[in-house]
Amino acid sequence: MPTREIKVGLAYFVSSYIHIFHTVEMAAVEKLRSVINERLAAAADEIFGVFAQALSAYEEEICRQRRLLDTVLKPQIQLHRTELPQQHVCNEEEVLTDQQLCSQERNSSLDQEDPEPPQIKEEQEELCTSQEEEQFELKQETDAFMVTLTDEESVHSGQICAKESVDKPQIKLNRTETEIVTLDLQVIPTSSLLNSALSVSESRSTSSGTPNSSPSQLLAIALFSSQAGNRDSSNRPSTSQVLKTWPETFQVPWEQMPQEIRSAILSGKRPKPTERRQMVRILVDEMRRYEANPTRSQCLTVIRNIIRQYPKSFADMTADWSLLGCGYTSLLIQVKNRIENVNRGGNYAHHRASRSSSTYKRGPTDTYGCTRFQPELPPEETNETVEQNRQRLVEIYRQEGAGGVERAEVKNQMELTFCLQRRHINELPPPDIENMRSKWPFLFTQMCIYAHFELLTDINVLRSMELSMVECGRAITEYFRGKPTNRDVKDVLSNCEDNEMALCVVQLLMAHFGEDLTGLVLLTNVSATAADVETTLTLPASPRLILLGGTGQVTTGRWMITLEGRVISEGITPTFLTGLAAVFAIYYIFNLQYQEEAACTLEFIQRRFIGINPERGTKAIRGKVVCKKTGVIVQKKSATVNTNVSTLLKNLLDFESD
Repeated sequence: MPTREIKVGLAYFVSSYIHIFHTVEMAAVEKLRSVINERLAAAADEIFGVFAQALSAYEEEICRQRRLLDTVLKPQIQLHRTELPQQHVCNEEEVLTDQQLCSQERNSSLDQEDPEPPQIKEEQEELCTSQEEEQFELKQETDAFMVTLTDEESVHSGQICAKESVDKPQIKLNRTETEIVTLDLQVIPTSSLLNSALSVSESRSTSSGTPNSSPSQLLAIALFSSQAGNRDSSNRPSTSQVLKTWPETFQVPWEQMPQEIRSAILSGKRPKPTERRQMVRILVDEMRRYEANPTRSQCLTVIRNIIRQYPKSFADMTADWSLLGCGYTSLLIQVKNRIENVNRGGNYAHHRASRSSSTYKRGPTDTYGCTRFQPELPPEETNETVEQNRQRLVEIYRQEGAGGVERAEVKNQMELTFCLQRRHINELPPPDIENMRSKWPFLFTQMCIYAHFELLTDINVLRSMELSMVECGRAITEYFRGKPTNRDVKDVLSNCEDNEMALCVVQLLMAHFGEDLTGLVLLTNVSATAADVETTLTLPASPRLILLGGTGQVTTGRWMITLEGRVISEGITPTFLTGLAAVFAIYYIFNLQYQEEAACTLEFIQRRFIGINPERGTKAIRGKVVCKKTGVIVQKKSATVNTNVSTLLKNLLDFESD
């Protein structure tokens, strides 16, 4: 029994202890929770306090900047008038009426918000105005500013009277008398931030050429920028001190012109052609007093000034009297032709011709159709590293020959050294082809010719040729079958049925244009080597495609390319199309013009097959023809597009559309 009671008591004690433990534990948790809540609430209050302070600071800064902006847009300027004795009388032929000037000043008047009397510093200055322009010279001394209205021709200018009302100050112009008026201005001072804003506003207004601000805004901007402008004015040259070239200051001797020219100018009519030619003679004689052989740019400056001054009499106009193009083309051509005629056979013409030929100046023919004529060095490359890469390519070629072009290293190095390749090719005077072969042996392989042309023009020449033959090769042959233009075209059609499509198309084009096939393609034995070609064939300096397939009939097979009388490349793909693509690329890689013997065919290939169609310039050489009037051999006039090529392109387009 006692044992049972002990057990019951022990159990009661344990349960009581557990209850007490849970009670203490719950109290500790609640206390911890309350402490955490208090700390979180205090932290939140502190965070919100800091945020409120920052927000208040931002609002104050915004208000301050708004006040500064209001100062720029609406500067507080208070004007006081002081009448002084009359100084002198200025006469003017044409002046603004009182109503116009007062209306202008009324629009620029400022609302007076602060009636407090400012601190004023007075200064007397003479005020005159003219019809042409008014200039504001503003000087700043501490917080007071003085405004002086001046003019370039004060002796011949009109008079200014100033009227003042409480709210809207006005300036009045009289014809016979002048009053000395002092404008006392008080402007709210600003910070450096405002000064920079004013400078930006002034530069924008000046660059746009149109006043975007009100007169009061421009006046405030002038006040704030006057101190810096006056400080630097002594070190900055005036406009009249800027040196100008003689074409910019050239004065046309209109008093020497025929009476008909002067009458046409006064009445705004166009002079007759004979009178205009006489004017050109007098004009050129006067220009040659400054320079015996003026350049085109100098002539252009003079002609532009004439057209700008008298557009109705000398500008190129359409039937509805609108400007035709730039408006000065015809007069510029007349002046340049007259200058060339006067200097023909003289020392100046020969001097200029010899100078241009001796300096080898690059012309538009060299860069024709190119997008990367002379690129910059690749990133992280220098002239030394690129030269090391070139030497590495020469070493690989010495070890492996032309077969080394298949290596990935060679492909990467040729692309990396593209800028150096162009630099060597574009040297003046142009380097000979053997020198280039020694520096860049891989450049003359078939793969590298295609790759260089693509980097130069962004066009895959071989792919463009293949697609063009698929798209229009058959259409060209069908067009000539339906409309053979001459006997040579008929002969080609009867003999080229078994030939490659590209070869047949080229033969048809050359026959149509009246060009001999030897102007672009030469034939030799199938077993001939490069040395045999150079010794057995008469090779011209211009590029030629050598077909190794027999001398009796044109067939496709192995091919070579010659330039400057030497074989520079041997093809690895025995098709005419691959050789045609390579020889065409040579003209652009080495800055060559199309030879006259195949100029039309090559231009057709360029425009129709390759897709190079610049708006200006041509790759064709200016050939020589016999003048119909004099019978003397003269050079042809260059045209952007050959007329025969443009006619054939139009006819083919009509044929394909049908």
